[in-house]
Amino acid sequence: MRRFGCLKWRVLCLALLLAAVACAQIVPASAKIDAKTVAATPRQSITAVETLCNTRLYALGSPNDPVDMLGLTRGLYLNNYGAVFSSEISLIVTPTVNPFRPTITKELHDQVHQKKVARLPALRATMVEMMKQAAQNLSQIPDNQQIVLAVRLRYMSWEDRTGLPGQILMSATRKDALAGVVQTTDEP
Repeated sequence: MRRFGCLKWRVLCLALLLAAVACAQIVPASAKIDAKTVAATPRQSITAVETLCNTRLYALGSPNDPVDMLGLTRGLYLNNYGAVFSSEISLIVTPTVNPFRPTITKELHDQVHQKKVARLPALRATMVEMMKQAAQNLSQIPDNQQIVLAVRLRYMSWEDRTGLPGQILMSATRKDALAGVVQTTDEP
């Protein structure tokens, strides 16, 4: 009886192995990633830029008026394109309606808008510096590949968004980013 059970397991394992081989897909040559590409963009370089972005964005604020980081910067390398990084922040810690503040006063509404508009130039300048530093840290990628940095800005439903973008997108080839030549797009 025991021998029969062992035979069943062998047959089952053989069937699973054959099924795995039959279902295996061949990767087309165009989708293969060569060892040079993998070695050219070590995860450590991407992680270093992510950390740099988090530090620089957080530094926009002050101890008494910090930037609200809504998660950490995320980065990835796209083969034959370049590196892409994204962050989401609120330019200030935006007050909310709560039991201790049942409404947002007109004065507070205006103060929030004024503070956020005042921080925009510093955010743009910081992003240009972040692009330069990213290009320096990503020395393994070719000069003609892109570095893209997107910062999404979060707003509360009650906020006045006049003059405030929903996202700032900066992009440049690595060579241009090193020189500080960056294309900037404000998106609603």
